[in-house]
Amino acid sequence: MRITAAVAVIAVACFAAVVGAAPARAVDQGDAVGASVPPGSLTPPNARFYLLPLRPGQNVTQTLHLQNPNDHAVNVVIEPVDAGTNSITGVRYGTPGSPKALTSRWVVVSTPQVTLQAGEERNVLFTVQVPSGVKPGQYLAGLSASVPVTPDTSGVAAPPRGGAAFAMALQLQRAIAVEVDVPGPRAPKLVVTGATASASPAGNGVDLGIHIANTGNAFAHGTGVIRVADTNTDFPFKIDTFVPGTSIVYPVTWTKTIVAGDHHIEVDLTYEGGQHTSWTGTVDIAGALKDKLEHSLQQVQVHNAKKGVNFWLVLGGLLMLGLAGGAITMRRRSRRPPYVKYRAA
Repeated sequence: MRITAAVAVIAVACFAAVVGAAPARAVDQGDAVGASVPPGSLTPPNARFYLLPLRPGQNVTQTLHLQNPNDHAVNVVIEPVDAGTNSITGVRYGTPGSPKALTSRWVVVSTPQVTLQAGEERNVLFTVQVPSGVKPGQYLAGLSASVPVTPDTSGVAAPPRGGAAFAMALQLQRAIAVEVDVPGPRAPKLVVTGATASASPAGNGVDLGIHIANTGNAFAHGTGVIRVADTNTDFPFKIDTFVPGTSIVYPVTWTKTIVAGDHHIEVDLTYEGGQHTSWTGTVDIAGALKDKLEHSLQQVQVHNAKKGVNFWLVLGGLLMLGLAGGAITMRRRSRRPPYVKYRAA
């Protein structure tokens, strides 16, 4: 069983203000730090992530290698973060400072914050302690390395009448997977628990949300298809890594207008080892739900049509995405480890 994006660069945006007009320093991009798995660590062959076969009550200490590629000193925060499943499947990691609620609670970093001089490299120890009584299965957390940032609003001027701008900072985070395999029988189990209709965030129609969970104790990968016969919907999709013990609402662009009536939904999932899950249900767009969809779409359309602050918020969001993509691209070309795919034991 494999997990994608074992090593990831994540851009975290922090908005400081939505005031000002064309400030000279509207966006501050934070410093990046290199983090990698050093030789001698517990890993699968030819992979750059931690794979720790541990029994309940056992612990192991491993090393994280840090590198400062910047031309100045940086303060680096090293912390465990929870891992989950994205809405369209695939692994997602918690952001810096996010609550530690799942497997991340098993990880303790010996030195949670270090200062690295320009070009300096250093190893930091961390220990994984599996609680007693943990059941067999595959468990996943991430080890995060990031440099804290605070948005600089000193260059933000007062906005003109009817105008607005923003200030934000991008924090780059390096996250490396820490997989713990507790021995014993294990298998994924995907279940579909329902379907819901909602107004598209763009205000251009109705989306369908399919509620899916992995109630098993192993990672799931495969394919799926969502069908709604009366709207000619036939939506195939890939199931990337689905972390055990997590649930998502998978989004599907459905109809451009509100189509009233009782819609029959079919979902078929095929995953690990030929396992198969089928689900049928209905979404009845009538009465209160129909009124709610109409109201939501109207509100979104009115909101998107407004000028001023809303326009700048959209512009700021687009700029944020562009900067995040550019930052990730630049970091991929640097000396630090690239994105990798790996196969779990």
